[in-house]
Amino acid sequence: MSRESSFSDNQFYGITSDASFEMGLVFVIMSFDEKNNDVYTAIKDECRKIRLKAVRIDEVVGSGLILKNIMNLIERAEFLIVDLTDEKPNVYYEFGYAHGVGNEDCDILLVAKEGTKLHFDIAPLAVRFYSSTEHLRRIVSEQLKEMIKITRK
Repeated sequence: MSRESSFSDNQFYGITSDASFEMGLVFVIMSFDEKNNDVYTAIKDECRKIRLKAVRIDEVVGSGLILKNIMNLIERAEFLIVDLTDEKPNVYYEFGYAHGVGNEDCDILLVAKEGTKLHFDIAPLAVRFYSSTEHLRRIVSEQLKEMIKITRK
């Protein structure tokens, strides 16, 4: 992780600090459609198996500002998993924000269901396409294990 400060704190709240990521936290950015519940369950299960804690924004307790909570989780998470399936604008926005605050390639796992159309600015990136939730499980497990090896040297 190359992040040394919190972008949102600096830009929106005038607070300067040395924000750092939370070891083992994985923030999952994805569409909330019911048809994707099995996708999130698969991601969460695979994270748990390798002692990582996956969180999605709808699991945050309380009535805080959603955008503030999203920005906080993007900045705090050791890793991000971004599911580009369904081409949701909020997913693209949050992914762009993650890049803007300094997340590097080895901090972010991009996945999408086979057949998902990738937009022009995302198309050249390494996206792992899955054909089923079992296939997704293998991708998440293998990729996160490699990401841990690379980033926790």
